[in-house]
Amino acid sequence: MDEISTELDNLNNEVIDHMNSWVDLLGGGDVGRWVGAALVLLVFLIFKRVLVRGALGVMRRIAHQNERGMIANVLDAFALPLQALVMLLGIYFAVELLALPTGIDRTLVEIIRVAASFCVFWAFFRAVEPVGVSLNSLIGRFGAGLGDDLRQFFIRGVKTLIVVIAVVIFLEGWGIDVSAFLGGLGLAGMAVALAAKDSVANIFGGLTIFADNLYKRGDWIETPHFEGTVEVVGLRATKVRTFAKALVTMPNAQIVDSPVINWSRMTHRRIKMVIGLEYRTTAKQLESIVERLRDFLKDDDDVAQMDVAQMVHLSDFGASSINIDLYYFTKTTDWVTWREIRNRHIIAFKRIVEEEGAAFAFPSQSLYVETMPEPASRTDSDQRPASQIG
Repeated sequence: MDEISTELDNLNNEVIDHMNSWVDLLGGGDVGRWVGAALVLLVFLIFKRVLVRGALGVMRRIAHQNERGMIANVLDAFALPLQALVMLLGIYFAVELLALPTGIDRTLVEIIRVAASFCVFWAFFRAVEPVGVSLNSLIGRFGAGLGDDLRQFFIRGVKTLIVVIAVVIFLEGWGIDVSAFLGGLGLAGMAVALAAKDSVANIFGGLTIFADNLYKRGDWIETPHFEGTVEVVGLRATKVRTFAKALVTMPNAQIVDSPVINWSRMTHRRIKMVIGLEYRTTAKQLESIVERLRDFLKDDDDVAQMDVAQMVHLSDFGASSINIDLYYFTKTTDWVTWREIRNRHIIAFKRIVEEEGAAFAFPSQSLYVETMPEPASRTDSDQRPASQIG
């Protein structure tokens, strides 16, 4: 690093010596130096336009032709900071050419140095987003919704890191001992860490959600606390829209520590149904109905036939019916489509039972009376003489 710094200083001195010789050709003196400084700024202004529209433009076109979208986007992000850096370099040489008083010269050079450092970090800050967006092939393995959340987490995290590094370097450059300052905050840092332990736990919970791919944006999940559709998977909390259209925000640490059911990852959707037939239904009718129900499910294109259970059996003698238990799965997991299939099946099952001459049972209760109470005998006072006619 020392050799590189020495070479840069030598190059800087050579450039300034050449510019001083050019000023002597212009007549020297203050007027010649101001004219030379103006010419230097003009040259760097032209160089900035040539660099951006020429070199960077050609490199962007080559990157697009070779399907290197990330490189092209990064070059676009570097364009503005690079233009500012070129103009700062021109201002530096113009200041050196003017031979200003030592105090003013040092102040201006320090300002230019800080601005140049800012341009470097600005360029990296602008490049983070195109790099994050271009990582679709890697982040996309987590799924579309979770990939978007993970990409935003990556972009925010790297940008924050760049800002922190930039602030530390600027403070060190101004003579502020940042390490000593941070060391002096050790006790306060411990107190802050204890106070922020819940936030740290939520951050690690968010990382666990990303790493284990528990769910992503758009998934239907259920926990002991809520059930709904995931809208935002943040670093600290997850936002879920319940089926009552209320928005629930739950810290990630609590979600990770509780069981989470991800209904969106069902391979099939289940249908459970019980058909109750009247007790007067004959055994032959029961056999025929069960067989026709099985055939119907086997021939239905919406019913899953492989890797899942499909059962139609007489289950038990109920209080007022003979029950047939149906247990099977549909191929679709879409809730609306599943409801339409279930609706169609109920009508078909009703038709099968009716065609077999049977009927559905309904809750009923029979009352058997063994003896009836004797009617009360009439007393003499209740007997009245019959009226006579005549």
